[in-house]
Amino acid sequence: MTPRSAWLKTGSNVSIDEVMALLRPFGDTPIIVKDFVKSRKHEWNEACYIPSASDRQAVERVVTRFLQLQGEDLNEGLVFREFVDFEPLTSHSRSHMPLTREFRLFVLDGQIILSTPYWEEGDYGDKNDTSPPLELFRQVAQKIQSRFFTMDVALKCDGTWNIVETGDGQVAGLPSRADGSAPYLRICSACSPVTGCELTGSSRVGPAP
Repeated sequence: MTPRSAWLKTGSNVSIDEVMALLRPFGDTPIIVKDFVKSRKHEWNEACYIPSASDRQAVERVVTRFLQLQGEDLNEGLVFREFVDFEPLTSHSRSHMPLTREFRLFVLDGQIILSTPYWEEGDYGDKNDTSPPLELFRQVAQKIQSRFFTMDVALKCDGTWNIVETGDGQVAGLPSRADGSAPYLRICSACSPVTGCELTGSSRVGPAP
């Protein structure tokens, strides 16, 4: 349910030979590059999208620019992900990157507590026709060993749904169309006012013990 991905733990000085070896299984398919947490999606053609994984010149140009822009904010290394033809929504008004029919799900203790359109631009249409199948993704979410995380999902052109990626709920952005209070009220209700609430690793919401 997730686009094919490959990753490389590295700093800012990466070997393009090593990158090309990693990308060999992708063949000529288009890919995107990001680090372990963030992408440069608003610099789409400059530092995110690579039209062909086998085009060494394009790979080197985009990866180099991505690393330059990330600088000290580079998180752990590089992630390369197969570009999937998701259902188009519109083009971003500033960066002109292609926006797709994508949603962000917030998951707490295996339950989806919020589903909201990911992008602030574009017409998502009738809610009943375009909303993701939450029961399907709830079953997947319950297999992930994390108390609080996000799951970004999108509709493919063939009518099926894919998981784009998952992320730490504590650093995930809340889309502008979302009811901002909903996920946090659910988190607060799951936390003890005495012991706090450990969500992922050592990070906490609420009073520390």
